[in-house]
Amino acid sequence: MSKKIKIKVHEIATDGMPRMDEMTGRVAFIFDGCMVSGWPIEGGDPLWEANSDVGSGQKFLGVTHWIEFPVPVWKLTR
Repeated sequence: MSKKIKIKVHEIATDGMPRMDEMTGRVAFIFDGCMVSGWPIEGGDPLWEANSDVGSGQKFLGVTHWIEFPVPVWKLTR
């Protein structure tokens, strides 16, 4: 069964980084044309760390946009 949801695409230069204390499970970043679950790392240029299932512990630099889901992604399939 399909379900429609609304997501928001944020530009870091305009909207800033997500407030992860309020958005756990609701954030993904766009890197090299892919949407990847993860979170920002504080300090310097916007660095992102991907979920361990996809990121292999590496840091991502050069992210310019992030995605906001309306609910934590694990609730989308319930």
